[in-house]
Amino acid sequence: MRGGSLLLLLCELLHCCRSLQPSDPNACSSWESFLVTEQEMFLTTQAETHEEACDDPRSNYRCTRHTVSYRQSHRPSVRTEHRKRWNCCPGYYEEDGVCVGQCVGGCVHGRCVGPGRCQCEPGWRGADCSLGEWGPSAPGQRPSAPKIL
Repeated sequence: MRGGSLLLLLCELLHCCRSLQPSDPNACSSWESFLVTEQEMFLTTQAETHEEACDDPRSNYRCTRHTVSYRQSHRPSVRTEHRKRWNCCPGYYEEDGVCVGQCVGGCVHGRCVGPGRCQCEPGWRGADCSLGEWGPSAPGQRPSAPKIL
């Protein structure tokens, strides 16, 4: 992989791994379970019998001996662990590691400060900041007087 491609991949990984901070007032926590696989050590026993020479004439001078040996082995072991996960609270979405309010339809002349709540620029009002102080015209422009014919 070329240096530029590696750098790009690293930047993408760092962006994906960025997590929300518990100090974010719009971040909510939940617990999630995940599996961890490890190699577990255990002992196996092996019983062995063998014949050897002995001083017992009843067994034709051959005696059976029993020995037990222990052998260390490994096997996969799976266990469940838990961790706290931070997500944006309902009505918020994550943008660059920060929870930002979500306003369906947006705020025309203002900014979204919470779920469905717009903070309007001076001279604008309404749920989506689309109404000027004197109606749907731009701020500072009074509607013209009706023309008399």
